[in-house]
Amino acid sequence: MPTTHSTPSRRLAVLTGLLGLLALPAVSFGQGCLIARGGGNAMITDSSAYLEPGTWQLSTAYRYFKSHRHFAGNDEQTHRSDAGIEVYNWSSFYDFTATYAWSRRLSLNLTVPYVHHNRSSLYEHLGNNSGQRFLTSASGLADLRGSATWWVFNPNTDHLKGNLAVSVGLKAPTGVYKARDIFMRSGGPMERYVDSSIQPGDGGWGWSIELQGFRSIAHGLSIYGNAFYAFNPEERVEETGFSIPDGYMARGGFDFVVPAVKGLSVSLGGRIEGVPGNDAFGNSRGSRRPGFAVAVEPGATFSVGRYAGTITVPVAVYRARTTTFGSSRAGDAAFADWTLNLSFSVRL
Repeated sequence: MPTTHSTPSRRLAVLTGLLGLLALPAVSFGQGCLIARGGGNAMITDSSAYLEPGTWQLSTAYRYFKSHRHFAGNDEQTHRSDAGIEVYNWSSFYDFTATYAWSRRLSLNLTVPYVHHNRSSLYEHLGNNSGQRFLTSASGLADLRGSATWWVFNPNTDHLKGNLAVSVGLKAPTGVYKARDIFMRSGGPMERYVDSSIQPGDGGWGWSIELQGFRSIAHGLSIYGNAFYAFNPEERVEETGFSIPDGYMARGGFDFVVPAVKGLSVSLGGRIEGVPGNDAFGNSRGSRRPGFAVAVEPGATFSVGRYAGTITVPVAVYRARTTTFGSSRAGDAAFADWTLNLSFSVRL
């Protein structure tokens, strides 16, 4: 049987290696563009994430961004903003999650998402030369997600300083994926499918895998990592021609407990997320905008008793629109300068 000295050192090496994988650049997770649907589970930075068997945790999360900065490859298309013909998307995501602790090691999660999108453009209506901008919108229930989370190392055997969790999830096509709105055309108003970027759902069944980990490295200082990949093997929605793409996200950084304020910690890390040009499984045809965004992600968490709240504001430092299936030329896509992420949870 391993000694108490050798076991933690081996586990620290394993955790450090896995957390290092979470921080790898996009080459390890594919290349992508617009914000991936579903942001993974809440960020875990310490052992407070352990739930007692038979308990529930209810969480709400909100995410907002405005995308309007156009990129083709990694070149910003400033001529579009100079001419006033850029496209604006205002997107709000609301997630409501119930978590049940089957044991201290295994928990089950169900997320009910709701979205609201507004999109402003010229080219979809009377054309860029018209000088007339119009708004289309879509909102409603998005795609339900269920998952199971398993701690690799048993929380009951003194794993307060570090652990790694693996989650496997299933996504159901419950969101509207053929939403329509009124478009202004030269022949008069007409109803059409809204752009794929503001459809509440993607129209396909999918599954995901996620890794989350933390490790205390000094008093009040820890490192964290979180990464997920969403697999969508179905090809496209036939009526709209929109692709049903994979998506991914990875982030990692440092979390510091603020001694002067009980329950407060601050974090700083990096984040990458996007949509690949080719899916891991199944065909990749259909209309999609692949690409990815890299961001610096500061944040803060405040917890009191059964309650906890978190805010992070990833600020983009690099954006790129990559190529689609079977194409050697990257089109352009609009990205956000920053996103706002808020979450609140209570344990029952």
